Amino acid sequence: MSRRHPQWVYAGLSAAAAMNLEYSWSLLRDESIYVASSPENQSHRRSQTVPIFVASEENCVVRYLLGESMVAVRTTTPARTLVDCALRYPFRLVLGMFDSAFRMKLTDADSVVDECDRIRADCGSVFRLLRYTDARSENGGESLCRATLIDAGFAVPELQREFVDPENSWNVRRVDFVWHTADGRTIVLEYDGMRKYVDPVMTKRRDIQQVVSAEKSRDDMLLRAGVSAVVHATYDDVVTHGSLWSKLIRAGVPRTDAIPFYELK
Repeated sequence: MSRRHPQWVYAGLSAAAAMNLEYSWSLLRDESIYVASSPENQSHRRSQTVPIFVASEENCVVRYLLGESMVAVRTTTPARTLVDCALRYPFRLVLGMFDSAFRMKLTDADSVVDECDRIRADCGSVFRLLRYTDARSENGGESLCRATLIDAGFAVPELQREFVDPENSWNVRRVDFVWHTADGRTIVLEYDGMRKYVDPVMTKRRDIQQVVSAEKSRDDMLLRAGVSAVVHATYDDVVTHGSLWSKLIRAGVPRTDAIPFYELK
């Protein structure tokens, strides 16, 4: 599309895809192409394109090596891209975009707020995302899991905490999510994508039994290091909600009274 229309500036989800931001596969059901536009410029209107009105002419260029040639894709700025996606899609599906953009240092909170000042829209959903954005999130699956926890009213966990085996100081394990309760307990949640069990790169060519055995050994080490409970969640647990909630409630993960007022339904 950029080769055919080099003057187009992609926006919204199209820009997020060009920047390789993390987001849920469910958003790919939207097959529209989002292009930055202004009321005066409607030259790119096609049945497949959706205009996003952008007053500023500031944009970025993402370059791809396609075969032996370089392709330049013009997009809205990372900050404007995050704002447009936050205004269009639910919190839990966009948190990964914010986490990954901040992790890759494509933008920062001040730039996002500046974009909010430039548009005439209620940016409450953007500010909610900024409140919970954490560059330590390692992938979109972890971001989706954390956003689901937040929407469900669970306390915001600590990310990427390391634990040292008291029997072997060289044995250090980093976990995805940690909660510390008022009564002194420590609860760990590990997000385990299905690739962990079937992808040869992640399994290191071990069979499922060996992977599960290694997981149990890891859990035993965490318990020795003072963890009170270790909860495992898969992608299916996250998207079906109920299974994950019951696991966390049984483990005693603290709750809050958070109400996602700005959540899009």
